[in-house]
Amino acid sequence: MTYDYDTSDPTFLDDLRESQESVERVAKWLRSKGYPVVVRPTFERPDPSAMAEFSDAGDLEILQRVEVKQRKSLTFTSKEDFSYTTIIVDACHCFDNARPKPFAYVILNREMTAAFVVPSSTKGHWRQVVKRDRFKNRDRKFYECPMEHVQCVQL
Repeated sequence: MTYDYDTSDPTFLDDLRESQESVERVAKWLRSKGYPVVVRPTFERPDPSAMAEFSDAGDLEILQRVEVKQRKSLTFTSKEDFSYTTIIVDACHCFDNARPKPFAYVILNREMTAAFVVPSSTKGHWRQVVKRDRFKNRDRKFYECPMEHVQCVQL
């Protein structure tokens, strides 16, 4: 039995065309939140028999922000040879004022052969600490993340 899409969904192409306004509205809203947005192209099938070739891969995409930090004083290759129970993620004001918030932090070792990945979804486990910023020669607030919420990757 064949399914007649023109009979069962005769307004499909009109509905598809009309939905573009909704997609653009959501894209505009996401851009206002600071997200880079890619609106995926929409292609109309020439007839119902070509439906499979014209199915889409979604309406839009947002690019995720990733902050990359190199800690030249750290020589780790894994979590096992890292000397600390936490890792400094970022200065508190940098994360707090970020728009959009980073998806993750990637913190490289001195040699750039290994990195710790700290997803921002772990923020509930971070704590604020005051440390001396040797580059600025002053005390600053930083976020630290416990190492059990960090992944180590080899580059």
